[in-house]
Amino acid sequence: MTAAFLAVLALSLAIAVWARRGAGQGPRAYFVAGGQLGAILFFFLSVGETYSIATMLGFPGGVYAGGEGFVLWFFGYILLAAPVLFVLGPWIWRAGQLHGAVTIPDFFAAHFGSRALERVIALGAIALLLPIGTMQFAGIRLVLGALAPGVPMPLLLAGAGLVTLGYVLLAGLRAAAFVAVLKDALMLGAIVLVSALALAHWPSAPAPQVVAAPQVPVGLPFALSTIFVQALGFAMIPQNWAFLFAARGPQAIARAQAAAPLYMVMFPLLMAVAVFARRLGLPVAKPDFVFLATAQHVLPGWAVGVVMAAVVLAGLVILSSVCLAIAPLLTRNVLPGLDGAAQQRWAKAVMALFIALSAAGALAQVPLLATLNTVFYFGIVQTLPGFLAALWAPRASAAGLLAGLAAAALAILAMKLAGLGLGGINPGLIGLIANGAVLALWTRARPRRDGRSVIELLG
Repeated sequence: MTAAFLAVLALSLAIAVWARRGAGQGPRAYFVAGGQLGAILFFFLSVGETYSIATMLGFPGGVYAGGEGFVLWFFGYILLAAPVLFVLGPWIWRAGQLHGAVTIPDFFAAHFGSRALERVIALGAIALLLPIGTMQFAGIRLVLGALAPGVPMPLLLAGAGLVTLGYVLLAGLRAAAFVAVLKDALMLGAIVLVSALALAHWPSAPAPQVVAAPQVPVGLPFALSTIFVQALGFAMIPQNWAFLFAARGPQAIARAQAAAPLYMVMFPLLMAVAVFARRLGLPVAKPDFVFLATAQHVLPGWAVGVVMAAVVLAGLVILSSVCLAIAPLLTRNVLPGLDGAAQQRWAKAVMALFIALSAAGALAQVPLLATLNTVFYFGIVQTLPGFLAALWAPRASAAGLLAGLAAAALAILAMKLAGLGLGGINPGLIGLIANGAVLALWTRARPRRDGRSVIELLG
């Protein structure tokens, strides 16, 4: 089992080395692959990255624990995110090409001519991205603990962190793209194989043990507003912008999003695995371990090692993409005056630090990071009104965007502190409405006199 696991990780590193072939020089080549990813690589990088370690562990774990209700929310969010990116993705690519952008703040700084706006968006994005690394390491910790229970966990997580660092140091985003192909092939293959064997060995009667279902009252207004906020927010995630900038053209983006819902075939299969384990009464220490427990029940040892490697790769590829999103936010948009070589040099140090802090957070289970994760989409979606204004409102100014962002933050904070429910509507949607309203009013009261929209500039 361990040998098969290590063989898959070695193969992934070999692929990352191979990805160096044809890689260009400079920050744009390193962080967004020089905008040269073809349709196939872009598809695996952008669409496949939607499905992380939480998909293979958290989704069946939730079903196993009696939480089938959240499946509707998840399906709704993923299905709506695809058409949102189908429409906005090509425009994000065109806007990035127009201004030579590598990051979200690059675009806003160039279009609105504001260093303050650039730094505010960069610092906000960094704060919101920090918990993502810890989430991936938390899932990796669960797998590695089962694979090598006698090895100290800090040592295991250090090894996982070094593999991730190897990806990003070898070839930047190109390495993430190429390894994503292996990750997706193994992930989908593992899900199909384990679910097929589970269906073939389906128990005729449910086990007498009953798994207690968590009682979490989630109203329809909250579910619908959350689907809406997360689908819109998905288009504004920093690493997703990096993926879009890496595409060769808008047609590749549109084609990838048109095919994106095909990936959802994995969810009925994961549900079948979870229900199989529950009916069989399979002993599971934690609900999140249900997929791996089922794999151990139906597969030989070496195949279980491959499945575990697929799960870990799902986390490592996400980690590498978040590294490549956070590093330029700091070295390009927060730290002043770094040239291209210095950006890449400092970026490597930033990525190593991010990996170390993420692993430490997973070991310590820092409550603050978990809290930050709950507000990820609340905050990340707030750059959307500014981007839409850049597309269509030439009179919108940097001051108006900053005022809108401040209004959103104050609205969300006020709701949290006052305990206001507002009918159960997601606070992120309230913030988004406040953001757009303030931006519109500011633009009307104090219009930018010499501005031109992205659509006008593209002619």
